[in-house]
Amino acid sequence: MKKFKKALALSLTLAMGMSLVACGDKKDDTTAAATQAATEAQTEKQTEAQTEAQTEKQTEAQTEAQTDAPAPAGIAAPDTSSWTEADKIYAYSWDDDFQKKLNVVLDAYPQYKDYVEYINLGVASEQSLELIDTALESGDKYPSLIPADIGSAKYYVEDDSKTLDLKTIGFTDEMLSNSYQYAKDFANYNGQLKAVTWQSTAGSVFYNRAIAKEVFGTDDPTEIQAKLATWDDFFAAADALKEKGYKIVNGPKDVYYAIINAHTEPWVSVGADGSETFKPDSTITQYIETAKKLADGDYTNMGDMWGGDWAANMKDGGNVFCYFACPWMIGVFTGNGATNGSWGACVGPSPYYWGGTYVSVGKNTNNPELCAFILYELTCDPDLGVAITNVTGDAVNNKAANDRLVNGGEIASDNAGLAFLGGQNPYGTWADAAEGIQQGAVTYQDKNYEAFIADAANGYITGTYATVDDALNYVKEQSKTTLGIPAAE
Repeated sequence: MKKFKKALALSLTLAMGMSLVACGDKKDDTTAAATQAATEAQTEKQTEAQTEAQTEKQTEAQTEAQTDAPAPAGIAAPDTSSWTEADKIYAYSWDDDFQKKLNVVLDAYPQYKDYVEYINLGVASEQSLELIDTALESGDKYPSLIPADIGSAKYYVEDDSKTLDLKTIGFTDEMLSNSYQYAKDFANYNGQLKAVTWQSTAGSVFYNRAIAKEVFGTDDPTEIQAKLATWDDFFAAADALKEKGYKIVNGPKDVYYAIINAHTEPWVSVGADGSETFKPDSTITQYIETAKKLADGDYTNMGDMWGGDWAANMKDGGNVFCYFACPWMIGVFTGNGATNGSWGACVGPSPYYWGGTYVSVGKNTNNPELCAFILYELTCDPDLGVAITNVTGDAVNNKAANDRLVNGGEIASDNAGLAFLGGQNPYGTWADAAEGIQQGAVTYQDKNYEAFIADAANGYITGTYATVDDALNYVKEQSKTTLGIPAAE
């Protein structure tokens, strides 16, 4: 764990020079401001939707506020009749995203509202870890619910001194039967279930419908998926777009997550003696070579992800055909001026994920029963999964809920995803993509390697490195000198 803290400090330093995403990374000021404005503009609508999204059990819970409504299945709703202020739990997070989802559960079970306090730390995800650690150690307002993004979650998942095994407080494998396998793999540590997630951040491709019609004669998602089904298909489409004056993506790094997040083996392996070794896999060289091909072929604007032109081309009239994107990106698009109905969605050439939030429980929580019940409802109850999607627009890590949203007619008419895609229901696309995701290979150092790989690709594009092997050697050298992790021989 000392190495993890060293890596965390390095991540904070490297983050100063990188633009990463919310739900896993951070935005630049321009895009963040636009997204914040869009979020504020939708607050009233979300509040109304939250009220309308109450299920029958929510109404019953409100009517019988003095009693404890039983859970429909799974972990039982705890009895509050003898509870005092000492039974209150605290949820800590770096922003208010988790609070929005937590509120859907608490609106369904209002008898617990007085026993859950949300503490928004208002800092970057990585910076929140130190503040939460301080609270864990002091015991003052002890962090019982601890959400962490994909880049930081291993810090809690892999530390038994900080978080408990959720199976010790009631979770079973059967309860997780509707969870996508990648989420279970990520949260498993030495046979323990150390976290759960309500969220499915399956990647997809958002494509410009007007450009699709002009170049390919159709904007039908099935037909466009056929045009982008493999990376060879992707580059054939890029040639067709180029002939018409369009770019397939805004910049080479736009394809980063679609390639890198498909890797299936951890980049850092730990020996029996605790020593660490960097084991680069083929996705690193594939990304570097793909970025170079995009640049050399004049298939992009050579723009930066989260940069001004990246955002501007989301508006009508832009010259970019597609963006690799996931559910939470809808807010980014609308925040940058995208028009509802101007974009479609398909899976693209490779299943991948982008971002994600996992929730752990503090080892010494004062109310494990409430923690277990809230997390069960948040992540396993299909009724709440449907409500979370309809209230917040988020895609959920619940196969049964997604089936109801896609095939059961339960998607709300004003759902953000439905509106953005002009009536196309995106949740089937994301559910399909989620089946192919791999997250078991994520390590605590991946954010640092992202910085090294991005520098290597840029160097290969500009000629600093003559070959892809030279670029890869740069990553290996940075791993050794900066992280103290030598590459495998």
